[in-house]
Amino acid sequence: MKKYGLPKERRITRKKIFESLVHEGRSAFAYPVKAVYLPMELPGGVPFQVAFAVSKKRFRKAVRRNRIKRLLREAFRLNQHALDGSRPVAVLFIYVAKEEVPFERLMQQMDKILRQIRQDLGDGATQ
Repeated sequence: MKKYGLPKERRITRKKIFESLVHEGRSAFAYPVKAVYLPMELPGGVPFQVAFAVSKKRFRKAVRRNRIKRLLREAFRLNQHALDGSRPVAVLFIYVAKEEVPFERLMQQMDKILRQIRQDLGDGATQ
């Protein structure tokens, strides 16, 4: 598998996982991203599964929502190594800002959130 890829088996596709995240998930926040995560056994034995959400109310045009989701996915993809070696976890990233932020800021905040998640999962080891 590619070191920095984000294959389909690493994306949340099951409704049951989404519902568990929403009802039982813990959260981490670093503006403009909120992460809702839940340690759980995942199908296929993967170390994590992720999903990305952008409010349709704040970003009416699909083009803008999709661009923000692409930027979120890329920021996660480049920082996903922070979750390697931790307990299996499902994570939903929610974009909460009312406007687009520069990609560099998104990268910094994604790194910060992933470190918070890893620390909360009890691994303590930050990279």
